[in-house]
Amino acid sequence: MFGADVMIIGDMGNVRPGVPTLTVALRGMANVTVEARTLASAKHSGLYGGAAPDALLALIRALATLHDEHGDVAVDGLRREDWPGASNTEEEFRALAEVVDGQPLIGTGNLGSRVWSGPGITVIGVDVPSVDDAVNAVSPYARAKLNLRVHPEQDAGEAQAALMRHLEKQLPFGIRLQVHAGATGNGFAARTSSPAFEAARAAWSAAWGAPTVTIGAGGSIPLVSSLQEAAPEAAILMVGTTDGFANIHAPNERVLLDEFEKATLAEADLLGRLPAAYRGRLR
Repeated sequence: MFGADVMIIGDMGNVRPGVPTLTVALRGMANVTVEARTLASAKHSGLYGGAAPDALLALIRALATLHDEHGDVAVDGLRREDWPGASNTEEEFRALAEVVDGQPLIGTGNLGSRVWSGPGITVIGVDVPSVDDAVNAVSPYARAKLNLRVHPEQDAGEAQAALMRHLEKQLPFGIRLQVHAGATGNGFAARTSSPAFEAARAAWSAAWGAPTVTIGAGGSIPLVSSLQEAAPEAAILMVGTTDGFANIHAPNERVLLDEFEKATLAEADLLGRLPAAYRGRLR
């Protein structure tokens, strides 16, 4: 047996077809719900608007403090670092995200720093009156659910607490907000100095005939952090046959046969390289 356990997880893929890629980081996640309750019931905006505390306005004002004028997260205590590996080009990202023509991306720094090694806060749900059924009334209640994506090496509970503190400090128009913790899941950061990682880098480069690059991912894949917690000394390698346009878990999912063949060759080559990589470390 090798001197360290090696786990190969085939759930990832290349940054783009033809570029051998190892995934070395996964962002964690945490959910938070924030709500404002200001009136016993909705009140006529003509009679009360302008003085009655509007729960929806208060919530909107609080949510607006989560990002700065550039779109970067503005919550103290959330970890962000420059991403040192490969990443999508802006053109690739725009195509993958289906950004509407003429609309900008938000945030600053390279894309890897924004979506792989930095925090992201998304409003994933809001309870407010429907536009189609709207009446002229001051809102007595409003609620939003936030999804926080966390630096791969920051504890998700710690990041969640930082976001909750930020919201609890907000007093829009003097209105107190209620903040509730939701589900959390830690991310993952690979040890890229392990013998297994070096063997994988060589095997992937040989299969594609090109230098291997490293990327991150925004999905948390809870299994990976659970495996890391259960076997902290294990080398965990995340590889696979997808690319950005594989459309995984969606209609018209695809895998390029050439990528599949090279990935199969690379994994077989890796298994052949591991004994030499761990020679002298047998137990």
